[in-house]
Amino acid sequence: MEMWMKASVAAAFLAGSPVQAADEAAAAVDTFLSAVGGREAWAALTGAVNDSQQNRPAEPTVVRAVITMDFTAPRFRIETTAEHFHTVRVIDGAKSWRKTRDGVIEDVPADLYADDMRWYGAHIYRTIHRLARRDPALSARLGPDGRLEIIEDGARLLWLKLDARGEPYAFGARDDEKGSICGPWEFDAGGVMHPIWVSNTDGTWRASAKSVTLNPVVTDAILARPPQSR
Repeated sequence: MEMWMKASVAAAFLAGSPVQAADEAAAAVDTFLSAVGGREAWAALTGAVNDSQQNRPAEPTVVRAVITMDFTAPRFRIETTAEHFHTVRVIDGAKSWRKTRDGVIEDVPADLYADDMRWYGAHIYRTIHRLARRDPALSARLGPDGRLEIIEDGARLLWLKLDARGEPYAFGARDDEKGSICGPWEFDAGGVMHPIWVSNTDGTWRASAKSVTLNPVVTDAILARPPQSR
């Protein structure tokens, strides 16, 4: 009887052990990566250009947003256009700049630069790429509600709610508990799957994928600051 009790206690401990929890999280990562195109495809990326239509309450209510993101270095370009509307923001270290809706070319303010770097650091596509290539700085765990959480430096970087196939239907960065919801990951860019649409939870910001270009050559010319035009 005593030996049976010891064995039962040991089994119960093992069932909730850190080793098992880590194995379950690793299995969830594998299932997730398979659902969005596979580890190999995502690991091979060096960056992406995402072209989308974005809808929002304020004028202009419909814009085109083209985001060119380098996965190999912390730099990106966001260009947003509509009728009589054109803004650009480039984050590239000390060379960061922006074009405002008034046409002014200026340095990116320090607080916006900090926010953009946090956004880049936890960006879902870049984080999937890092997971796929087994970045040693990242780890995974399952949250109390079953969501998959990606951890960096002891803090949550990204969370994902996955369906039974492992496909995300909601995700959020860091301490944002509301996050975004997303449509089916059926937008196929060379075998790398993206969601057809993404929305914040109250619908005031929505984005529909138009095209995705993989592994762009992000040159200095693409990121270069133009001369002031006015």
